[in-house]
Amino acid sequence: MMRVRLTYTKTKLAAVGAVCTLMLAGCMPGTIATTVGTGYVYEQKQDQKYKHDVERAVDQYQQDHANSPCQHGEDRIMEPAIKIIKEHRLTGVNEVIERLDTIYNDHSLPDNVRAGALYNMAVLESRRKHPNKGKARDYFKQLYAEFPNEYRCIFVESDWRDRMIEKQLLLPGETVDSFLEDARRDAERRRAR
Repeated sequence: MMRVRLTYTKTKLAAVGAVCTLMLAGCMPGTIATTVGTGYVYEQKQDQKYKHDVERAVDQYQQDHANSPCQHGEDRIMEPAIKIIKEHRLTGVNEVIERLDTIYNDHSLPDNVRAGALYNMAVLESRRKHPNKGKARDYFKQLYAEFPNEYRCIFVESDWRDRMIEKQLLLPGETVDSFLEDARRDAERRRAR
């Protein structure tokens, strides 16, 4: 009797398990499809938001530089860099900075090309979504000290220069004057090497 009862319980549990499995199998495809669809829609929204953020950042950069003292467009960001950043939403900035770093470190290239790479690295570091002001500052200081005949227009004393420093490079508690004094001392140290 005990054996029959145990077999009956096992059979009953197996039947309940089979019914539950069939019920879940019937629900799962819809649940999975809904989850995948929701994930896809969310990713598309994030992608659109990112593209909009990049467009806005580029527009802001162009507005900021519309009144720069540079007369020959040397302070403009490279068009190929903008294209890569827009097309590769997660890795674009890092990819561009790596390429620019390779150009900067190639001493067989002319100074104006190497200086352009350094300038663009500084701009990208100061204007990326999460700016690395320390790197940007260092790149601008390198540019000033290492390439005395390049990009001088961005260093000329002007309201524009001070606004850009204030907007992109100041650390908490720092002023434009203290930044410039620090940059001057650092440039002197670099030249003395």
